[in-house]
Amino acid sequence: MKKTMVAIVAAALILSLSVGAYASDQVQTVIESEENSTSISIVDITPREEENEIHEKAQRNYTVGSFYPIEIQTAEDNGYRLLVKSFLVPQDTDPQTLIEEELVRRGVEYQVSDILRKELEGSTETKEVSQSVAVTTDSAEKEKLLSSFAPSIQYDENGFIGTLTLDVDSISSEVAEQESYSYVLKDTKEFTNLQRNDPYYIPKSSEKNGVPLELKDIQWTPMASAAENSDVPSMYNATAVYSGTAWGSKASEYLVTANYSGEVSKVTEGEVLYSIVYEEIPEIIEVSTFPWDKVLMISAVLLLMAGLAVGTVWLLKSDLFRKQKKDQYVEQKTMDLPDMLREMDRGLEEE
Repeated sequence: MKKTMVAIVAAALILSLSVGAYASDQVQTVIESEENSTSISIVDITPREEENEIHEKAQRNYTVGSFYPIEIQTAEDNGYRLLVKSFLVPQDTDPQTLIEEELVRRGVEYQVSDILRKELEGSTETKEVSQSVAVTTDSAEKEKLLSSFAPSIQYDENGFIGTLTLDVDSISSEVAEQESYSYVLKDTKEFTNLQRNDPYYIPKSSEKNGVPLELKDIQWTPMASAAENSDVPSMYNATAVYSGTAWGSKASEYLVTANYSGEVSKVTEGEVLYSIVYEEIPEIIEVSTFPWDKVLMISAVLLLMAGLAVGTVWLLKSDLFRKQKKDQYVEQKTMDLPDMLREMDRGLEEE
């Protein structure tokens, strides 16, 4: 009986360990009872489904990089759907910026398979332009002015380039700066019919063009004598020389301008046509995610319980069989010993 109880306890222990290992990952709910009483633990072994993540775009963006597609085409190649997006972009555009990752259209996922490139022809534009050039010189002489300008210049503005030629008739000059200078201003005055050659009769100052002059020199010329046969002049003429400092100004620098004219041209590079080819991603058949491991564990537990039950029944029956057999021998009557044996026993006892 003791062996039977030990077997039952061992089987129950194994069963509890198996169920505990499976239930370790499950949600347990403990219900506590009143003081000095046991608590009940309820284990939820129901398989839980994984939640699917939902990715939603807040706002659809129709641009790729910085460009809009000019055309979107669909096609089919050997049973695979193709999607072609075309872009018209400048020459220096990196085509990698035109690729869309995780492209999905009408429920079909696409991936890049090819990139096609085609250069388009550019254009040329021409026009007549005129440009004014200004220089400074210290002389207004024509030869000096001509030497101040180059016969032609290069034009490069807003993409237009070309050569412009000097227009000689357009050269003009004007005074840009002046400087002052001083000089001696002289004036000569005649005085006639003077009675004597006395400076008293000559003014000591004069004025010319607003500049005050001072008397610097007097030249006397004797006239004819009034008395006959007399060598002493009776009349004089005087030439007075006056001088003073005057100020003036002159041009020290000239601003000279000239026009250049000619035809210039602008060459515009052609754009590039990129076609990004996408092909559909083959659909992957998902393998069933049925929880076989949980089913196998539960089946193992059930088989163990069934084996435990069968073993328990077998042990109980075996123990009962032995007990019945023992009881059978107990119920048999005691055999009577023959007299000969009795005598033999007595003889032995006496010895």
